Amino acid sequence: MNSIQRLRQSLAARFAALLPLAAAAFVAAAPGLGCLTSRTKAEGAPRVYSIAVLGDIHYDAPPVERFHAGGRAGHHKCNVLMWEKDMPRILAASASLVSRDTSFALQLGDLIDGAASLDAQTQMLAEATAVLEKTYPGIPVISVCGNHDYIGGWRKGYHSFMLPWLARQVAPLATNAVRSTTFGFRHGPDLWIFVNYNEGEATVPILEKLLADNPDVRYTFVAIHGPVLPMDLFKFRWFYLGEERQDKARRKVRALLAKRDAIVLAGHVHMLEYKKWQGDGGRLTEMVVNSVSRWGDGQNMKPAEPRVISETPDDYGAWLKAAAKNDANEKFEALYEEYRPGLKARYGASAVGHHVLRVSDAGVVLEYYGFDAVEPTKVFTLR
Repeated sequence: MNSIQRLRQSLAARFAALLPLAAAAFVAAAPGLGCLTSRTKAEGAPRVYSIAVLGDIHYDAPPVERFHAGGRAGHHKCNVLMWEKDMPRILAASASLVSRDTSFALQLGDLIDGAASLDAQTQMLAEATAVLEKTYPGIPVISVCGNHDYIGGWRKGYHSFMLPWLARQVAPLATNAVRSTTFGFRHGPDLWIFVNYNEGEATVPILEKLLADNPDVRYTFVAIHGPVLPMDLFKFRWFYLGEERQDKARRKVRALLAKRDAIVLAGHVHMLEYKKWQGDGGRLTEMVVNSVSRWGDGQNMKPAEPRVISETPDDYGAWLKAAAKNDANEKFEALYEEYRPGLKARYGASAVGHHVLRVSDAGVVLEYYGFDAVEPTKVFTLR
């Protein structure tokens, strides 16, 4: 038994205590879930399935010196409160909704909050992935790379730990699919692409090849940490290929995805947002989700019932325009003007919870469950 295996074994008991009795009862009552992965791979073509979806979760644990000695302690108090009081309830509620049609669980980046050393990052990733495996026994779990997962400059550490872990998780779904932290596979009639947001333009050839190699799919899904469409936020270029020098690549990818009528699932901004954009000869539908419950010193809570910020595309960019009083105003206004004519629908809210994506020939819906709800709080029709 190697050190990582010993660590996982010891963590199993530790994190069982994080899950309330309801989740433990669910796991005990469903030992047959382990057959789901082999059934999915053997049949190869599930036309009706669901995905358990989590947004950012920013794993952290006390004491502060474990992961943050020498730096990166700013968010620690908030994260520890979230993981002690909220995250066990959110995870347990999500686990309770796993059913025989659940193909895998998807976590949309910022799996950890970031660490001050390479060793601390590896430990943090080991503990966070152990929690996810404990939460979703018997089904694969996939996590895409978020900006906090690289914090401290530990790109090498992330790849060293996560590539083997992802390969093991994806193996029941697809053979030899994980060769980098941007990868994809066919799941039944659909194409799923998982993008490492941090790698920017280096991901474009991989994405382009996956699209070219799979032209005959029902739906094309893209799971990524940062949104593909710009957000109306204080950091207006805080999205995939959002830097000004990446504009050519950004427009190329936008056109590639629009022509495929792609559905994008993202996190990153700790909000709940739906956007439908038409242009470049096609359509992009994007759903941004959030599972982070607290901010600031940890006393401020995200609402379970969405606190609506916008329900129309007409005010796209208005928040930033009002908030920013500097020379960047002209630049971000030009960016929003590029997208505004094609934005046909928009909903944005402050909210926290977990989600279920349901996929069938009839369409695609995403169910948002506020905080630890087990009945949908709001349903978004993506197709």
